[in-house]
Amino acid sequence: MLKAKSSSARDVQEKLGFSSPALAQHHLEKLRKYNLVTKDYDGTYRVRSSSFGILKLYIRTGKWIIPRTFFFIIIFAVLTASFIPIAPQQPYYLLVAVVAVIGLTIAVYETFRSYRVLPPT
Repeated sequence: MLKAKSSSARDVQEKLGFSSPALAQHHLEKLRKYNLVTKDYDGTYRVRSSSFGILKLYIRTGKWIIPRTFFFIIIFAVLTASFIPIAPQQPYYLLVAVVAVIGLTIAVYETFRSYRVLPPT
């Protein structure tokens, strides 16, 4: 639904491999019950907003859905790249370099974990 922005029950059934459109309809109605989607007069469901629930953890740009932790990867990668070369000369920078590497590792792990939550396309 996030990528398509609007879908019918038949579209959702085909994309997610459900056994019938009725099953897709059931799940879409649950989303509608929680005000995550709206239903048009022709049976098309539309995503309401991207600022609720788990969707707060993602940024949608065109056709891409990017976890917010991706930006932490960029920040920690820049820190790591800038402090690793000078860490051997300055002992205090070694601590900063270690923290940057740990932060980069955690950010990469969390970003890949966030992508696994999304349904396959």
